[in-house]
Amino acid sequence: MRRCGGRATSWTYLHITCCLMRLPRLEWRIARPMRMGQTVPSEVRMHGKAAIWVDQAYQVFEDMKQNYCDPDAYTYTILIRMSGKAGKTTKFVSLLEEMVSEGCVLNLIAYNTVIEALGKNKMVDEAIFMLSKMIESDCRPNQFTYSIMLDVLSTGGQLHRLNEILDICSGCLNRPVYSYLIKALCKSGHASEAHSVFCRMWNSHEKGDRYAFVSMLEALCNAEKTTEAIDLLHMMPEKGITTDVGMYNMIFSALGKLKQVSFMSSLYDTMRANGVVPDVFTYNIMISSFGRVGLVDKASELFEEMEDGSCKPDVVTYNSMINCLGKNGDLDEAHMLFKDMQEKGYDPDVFTYSILIECFGKSNKVDMACSLFDEMVAQGCIPNIVTYNILLDCLERRGKTTEAHKFYETLKQQGLTPDSITYSILERLESRSQRTVRIRKPSRNTGWVISPV
Repeated sequence: MRRCGGRATSWTYLHITCCLMRLPRLEWRIARPMRMGQTVPSEVRMHGKAAIWVDQAYQVFEDMKQNYCDPDAYTYTILIRMSGKAGKTTKFVSLLEEMVSEGCVLNLIAYNTVIEALGKNKMVDEAIFMLSKMIESDCRPNQFTYSIMLDVLSTGGQLHRLNEILDICSGCLNRPVYSYLIKALCKSGHASEAHSVFCRMWNSHEKGDRYAFVSMLEALCNAEKTTEAIDLLHMMPEKGITTDVGMYNMIFSALGKLKQVSFMSSLYDTMRANGVVPDVFTYNIMISSFGRVGLVDKASELFEEMEDGSCKPDVVTYNSMINCLGKNGDLDEAHMLFKDMQEKGYDPDVFTYSILIECFGKSNKVDMACSLFDEMVAQGCIPNIVTYNILLDCLERRGKTTEAHKFYETLKQQGLTPDSITYSILERLESRSQRTVRIRKPSRNTGWVISPV
């Protein structure tokens, strides 16, 4: 360019720097709006990775200054980001100081870039200080800023300083920001910190954010804090949040997994009293949960309520009820419900058959279990490895070794891959075929010898 009499401009150097750092897209996103006289969108997030070309970029930067092309905020921002990515802490700190001394005004992108670079180099105190300077300069943090700060505190093992961050940003905190923080903390498994932020939101806003409440409710359920989840559900109307069936289902599911069915009935009554109509998922969760702890009557009541009401049972409901009856010894009732299901036009699935086959197998009714398997195949319902394992186990326990081996061959012919349970059953089959008994034979020592069966 110089040989041809051309003169490099700041745009030339910006383009070269971006290309050296493998950031052509970034250059386009920054330079094009600037050339058109537009401001750069505040949501622009600069991407790229620290490459081996950082040192060459520094040389271009120095050459730029020597040729009287003054670097601007964008030039410094690019170099600071890449220096941080490359772990060149001293360099990006000096670039920041130079940037400020040259009178470059840091914008949102620049602040985010600097804070991210500080965080990646575990300079937590400096990152927090830069955030405070950002607020002082009336530059409002965006979602990416909060994301960076959460990452800085989390990787630095200093999440206990989250309240310090919130105090610094107190004038910028609104419901969407609180909602984002709560969801992000819940997603990363920091339920207690999310609860702390939630309490702060609760005390500072008359109305709550629905997404924040749902995130907090889900976090409490996942953390097995069902009592707190129920309390939160009951407090939602105070903040203008209308409860719905999905929220109740979330708690019902958590209660069922923990076998805390004593809370289910009262919560169900509260739900109905509040005008929330249960859906098929509500019934399925409750029937399955009651069946798991042997409360067959409770499960049956709910099933009858479904049949009499507008929310009709589906295949999952029938499966849960059949499982409940079968596992609690009411095998005839379970089989009758299976027949009733078919008469009403519901097609049993692989889970339906597997449940019944297991129940009959454990009741030593092997012929019935095998008959159900044959019916399953005839109906076009393809057995899975679980179904095969159930019937294999049934045959092995009844001593039907030959049938079990034939059944295993069928499994392989169907292209199914045996799992650890399959191999465990096969080991028992092998052990059974090698069992020994004592047979009296003339013996000089004991009069007994060991001989295979």
